Amino acid sequence: MSPAVIDQVFTIAKSSTALRRVSEAHLGQSAELAARRSQQVRVIATAPATGWPWKRFALPAAAIFAVVVGVGISQPQKLLHSEPDKAELAHQMSVQSVNVAKPSPATTVKVELPATIRPWQITTLHSRVTGYLSAWHVDLGARVKAGDVLAELETPELDQEVAEGESQAREAAAAAVQARAERSEAEAALNVAVAQLARAKAEADLSQSQLLRSERLLATRAVSVDEYDTFQKQWKARTADATAAQADVSRRQTSLATHDAIIEAREATAKSRQSNVERLKELQGFKRIVAPFDGIVTRRTAEVGMLITAGTDSLFVIQDMSRVRVQVNVPQANSALTRVGSEATVSVPESGVQVVRGTITRVADSVDSTNRTMLAEIELDNATHGFQPGSYAQVTLTTPQNNTYWTIPTNTLQMRVDGPHVAIVGDDNHVEMKSVTLGRNLGARVVVVDGIRGNERLIVNPSDALLSGTLVEVNSQKIAQK
Repeated sequence: MSPAVIDQVFTIAKSSTALRRVSEAHLGQSAELAARRSQQVRVIATAPATGWPWKRFALPAAAIFAVVVGVGISQPQKLLHSEPDKAELAHQMSVQSVNVAKPSPATTVKVELPATIRPWQITTLHSRVTGYLSAWHVDLGARVKAGDVLAELETPELDQEVAEGESQAREAAAAAVQARAERSEAEAALNVAVAQLARAKAEADLSQSQLLRSERLLATRAVSVDEYDTFQKQWKARTADATAAQADVSRRQTSLATHDAIIEAREATAKSRQSNVERLKELQGFKRIVAPFDGIVTRRTAEVGMLITAGTDSLFVIQDMSRVRVQVNVPQANSALTRVGSEATVSVPESGVQVVRGTITRVADSVDSTNRTMLAEIELDNATHGFQPGSYAQVTLTTPQNNTYWTIPTNTLQMRVDGPHVAIVGDDNHVEMKSVTLGRNLGARVVVVDGIRGNERLIVNPSDALLSGTLVEVNSQKIAQK
């Protein structure tokens, strides 16, 4: 306790002494008054009982007066013998009993964070085709298997498109068949032209040989000039026929290539129209809304008779709750040390589910610039459906520390103008106020980066009156380290 407080205590003690002296003065007067009252009582007791009945009230009044006087005399006597010794009082008031706590090494840090429970899979089912809802077979909360029919639609326009597409596909297939037949005719005509070309060449060769022979005979005058001219004209005619046959063959070859292109185009058209038919039939398959996986229907908006527009109106929401993803946003201060496999516990306070231990299953490895957090997921089995997707959860992460720091209870800190301090009790039980540098706040404890060595005794709930050098007495109770 400070000297100022001790002086105030001594002032109160002196005031008590003055009060005692005043009481003693009044004690003398009270004794004299008591003697007079006793004499009056004796007079009253001996007075004759005439007129008002004095004897009836004299003795009780005397007894009450004696009690009052006795109380007045005893109180000053107590004050007379209660003056404390100043040295003993100063010693008692100067030593304060305190509780202490010791730092703990911060090899790992536990941080409690809010989280959201997500289903393992979730999907919103829309209609792929436009039509009218003719029936729905499952309702809210129903458990479905993959492939179960949930609803059915009527699509008259789509059915007409399928019929039209099939007709067009048949027409295209027939056109392709016709093109192949025409090609066969063109190929036969080409073969005839090739044969005619061969005959024309043979005749041209024959006429040429006749011309050469007649030319030799003309030199010996075995043939006339007219015969030679006739052979020469025949050769030219046969040569022209061969040339014409060659041109006809080339034309028919080009025509055959054209027929091949026509066949290819018509076959492609037939395939395209057939593919369109298959596409339309696939769309017809979407007239039945089926479950894509095992799950629970968590929303139903389908009603019989409603017009469903393809890709816009949602009909059902299905969630797979056999497993859940607990998604937690890890602050940037902890993100660097949060890895796959880090320990974590998950609890939902209001659900009655016990704390579940798990590990970090996957991390984003990227800090979101909007909130400076990193998304992490904890995968948990939910066969009993104890966790409800979308609910709030509390996740406690245990992350290692890169450096060896110390943690202390938050109630050992004393916040001053020049920063946080701790009150350290030395071996001689004198207080030393020391400045510390704080790290991460862990709730009931806080990390100390600098200022302590780890073997100190820290005063719990230090008062503002504590100063360096103050003598204290440490309670014998166990030193808190948790």
